Amino acid sequence: GTKGKTTSAYFLKGMLDQLNGGRTALLSSVDNILGPAPEDTFKSSLTTPESLDLFRDMRRAVDNGMTHMVMEVSSQAYKKNRVFGLTYDLGFFLNITPDHIGVNEHPNFEDYLHCKLQLLVNSRKCIINAETDRFADVYAAATTTTNPDSIYLFARDGF
Repeated sequence: GTKGKTTSAYFLKGMLDQLNGGRTALLSSVDNILGPAPEDTFKSSLTTPESLDLFRDMRRAVDNGMTHMVMEVSSQAYKKNRVFGLTYDLGFFLNITPDHIGVNEHPNFEDYLHCKLQLLVNSRKCIINAETDRFADVYAAATTTTNPDSIYLFARDGF
């Protein structure tokens, strides 16, 4: 989503760490955690690393015994092909607001939305905020590659 990716990533990492003995790697806009040693944790320079850095970091995490990875995936990651070819076990879509429109990012909201939706198109299971703006578009994108039985919705007040 536009807001909440970092917080959600840290929450999910914490939950997975409880299940797998602390073997969850993290790529976020704040920190990258690629293993248990202090040198395996460092400040990130991009929400989603450039493709060569990303694949190097994934290899390093595996070499360090990490069994899971939580990754923030920015719209720019799709726009710049940083995550080309990746499929995610689980994709979360929280929200979208017109924050990243401009000369250096997306020329218009439709381009921004299209890039954000690629996360769902490339996920085996999807969790979607049913109260997000453009929900119909978000849900439709998820169903292009994901069986509706593998799409989970949430909202503040339930359904």
